[in-house]
Amino acid sequence: MKARRAPLGWPLAALAGAGFLLSGYLWFGTGGAELRLCPAGSGCQVVQSSRYAFLLGVPLPVYGLVYYGVLLVVSGWGTDPARRWQLALPVAAAGSGASLVFLGVQRFVLQTFCTLCVLSAVLSFALLALSWTYTRPKVGWPVMVLPALAALVAVVGGYTLTERQTAATAYAEGLAKHLAASGARFYGAYWCPHCTEQKRMFGDAARYLPYVECDARAPDGRPEECRKAGVRAYPTWVIGGRKYEGTIPLEELARLSGYPPP
Repeated sequence: MKARRAPLGWPLAALAGAGFLLSGYLWFGTGGAELRLCPAGSGCQVVQSSRYAFLLGVPLPVYGLVYYGVLLVVSGWGTDPARRWQLALPVAAAGSGASLVFLGVQRFVLQTFCTLCVLSAVLSFALLALSWTYTRPKVGWPVMVLPALAALVAVVGGYTLTERQTAATAYAEGLAKHLAASGARFYGAYWCPHCTEQKRMFGDAARYLPYVECDARAPDGRPEECRKAGVRAYPTWVIGGRKYEGTIPLEELARLSGYPPP
């Protein structure tokens, strides 16, 4: 029986190192910044400036840095190349599963490809192929398939959650701006926990709220305005000339101010 060829150790470090450098380069282009290896107007800019360039608020290349970084660590683990490839297999499988989702988004949603992103996927597939080739007699297919499926589900779920968060943020910002434009007022105090909770409901959009600080000790305090409005409790909303005390859900604020429901 022909002896099986011993696995080589250096391709793991070489491919992981190339992927790490590529992810770092792509990170600079997140948001649509021009990359010299991708000319202006190319698919790279379209993909990198899209909302799919982020997953749960984190740029995709950051995940790539972590992924290839782990493989780089594995490539220097111990002195047995065969053992390194065994450790790399589930990691490479997970990266390949995630890459399938990213390629699918580019093909079917954005309808354009980022060549550098495709190159990263190719590196990941190459790592998976070599890992499986060198470890196939010793490990079963679940070691490869299960991490790939888990990563695929996680990325799809992350995109779904990100889309919902983006929609919720956009709605909160629109509502906050509408309240300010309609003449509504939100009276509160910096030490008031219910006021803090009300702002938290709006997230980053809280900066657009027509907030009036009632405590004179605050640098932006306007206690006279609060007294004129007859504020007795915090928070107090004045919407359409009517006064409402207490924390109010966003949907109710929308109804009271005539803003379309989410």
